[in-house]
Amino acid sequence: MKKTFQIIGLISLITFSFFITEKTAMVVNNMDDIMINIKTNMNNYNRDSVDATIDENTIIPGISSRQVNIKKSYKNMKINGYYDDKLYVYDYKFPSVSLQDNKEKYIINGNKKKRMVSLIFLLKGSDNIDNILTIINNYNIKVTFFVDYVWFTNNSNLVNELIKQKHNVEIFMNDYSDSSFEWMDMVLKNVHKQNYVFCYYNDSKNIDNCTTNGDYIVKPYNISSKTPLLDIKKNVDNYNLLTLENTSILKKELSTIIIYIKSKGYTLTNLDEHLIE
Repeated sequence: MKKTFQIIGLISLITFSFFITEKTAMVVNNMDDIMINIKTNMNNYNRDSVDATIDENTIIPGISSRQVNIKKSYKNMKINGYYDDKLYVYDYKFPSVSLQDNKEKYIINGNKKKRMVSLIFLLKGSDNIDNILTIINNYNIKVTFFVDYVWFTNNSNLVNELIKQKHNVEIFMNDYSDSSFEWMDMVLKNVHKQNYVFCYYNDSKNIDNCTTNGDYIVKPYNISSKTPLLDIKKNVDNYNLLTLENTSILKKELSTIIIYIKSKGYTLTNLDEHLIE
């Protein structure tokens, strides 16, 4: 019996020691300049969620809530030895009305609170994009290419390079079979490891393929092929998903288009960053 009490006492002592150690560490951490800065400034980096906007068969994505994870942020900054707001770690939560629950609807815009614009290029058959790539890489922006089956199969190395450069390569449904769609979808997800796949809404044909495979459908604003710069100047504040045709006029005006959009305070980015909540 005496031995039993000794064991119980020892266990209680160890448990109490752990408790005291943990409480002591907590007090020390709370007095640390890094922790003080995190707790003082964290509300500036938290954000509330914004619900997606649905209008019949169209949708504009919402924005997830974001809350600073104090423990993980502290650990991140403590390794470096100083407070740095770039090292915050966040916990995210999807909005109540979310894009991910409404994949059958067509995305017509990104959420304007993000102040982003996505340039979208449609590529078919033998389209050449050397000039476009030179310009967008010079300005260090990320764009999205919707490509048909012929272009996709004829440019496998370029597809790989575009994705490595953080551009999006997505599916343009342009009169091809279900098996062709399935193959492109599989390659993008399993080979190129794209987290999301978008389909370009051309008409209602093949839309079921997108929803069946858990993909998103995008129906952007089509910029005039004859006067792209003028059309963007008129419409960029209303539409932030912009389809540009690969024409000789675009090649002449693309640099000016990029400069103009940036001057309006927008970030030019791909669909992954722009649309996913």
